[in-house]
Amino acid sequence: LTVGRVKGVRVAGPVRLDVRAGEVLGITGPNGAGKSTLALTLAGLLPGLGGRVQASGALAEGPQRDPLKWSSRALLTRIGTVFQDPEHQLLATTVRGELEIGPRSLGLPEDEIAARVDDLLVRLRLDRLAEANPYTLSGGEKRRLTVAATLATRPRVIVLDEPTFGQDAVTWAELVAIIAELRDDGTAVVVVTHDAAVLDALHARRFELGASA
Repeated sequence: LTVGRVKGVRVAGPVRLDVRAGEVLGITGPNGAGKSTLALTLAGLLPGLGGRVQASGALAEGPQRDPLKWSSRALLTRIGTVFQDPEHQLLATTVRGELEIGPRSLGLPEDEIAARVDDLLVRLRLDRLAEANPYTLSGGEKRRLTVAATLATRPRVIVLDEPTFGQDAVTWAELVAIIAELRDDGTAVVVVTHDAAVLDALHARRFELGASA
């Protein structure tokens, strides 16, 4: 796979890697190596410049194996993505409303939506901010919110770009615990990070992109 943001301009690759259920894959490397671009391509949000991204097994659920060609609804339950800049994915006027968007778009019953949202608000220490406008949150709170919103649809693959950046020690540990729980439940997790400690704590398999990759 070769990736880039602009057609014909390679940022990283060629690379070959597997994203596996029940495992954390840590994508590391220096700034400018193409980590975020690779992550967005794996998530089906950017076209590859060469090679291919191909889902296998239960993730594919049919003949279409290229995530880029799935519907947005299919992506919601298959691959969830947390961007490096949380403000790039904030849509609602309240924290609670942000967490409700994904489950509601899946047509879940209101009681199921409420149960999922209430659980995530507590687990990610956002319950006291439930009615706040997401844009009034601190940087760390916005990042927790986007993680929670991604988890609300319970996708089989989760791509996280610097999920622990700007978090205090307590929240860092809580995020690591949640990611570990997802891994142990069979979710495939991709973590782009400069935080070696988070990869150590998650026993992640590492894939390093070089500056010239």
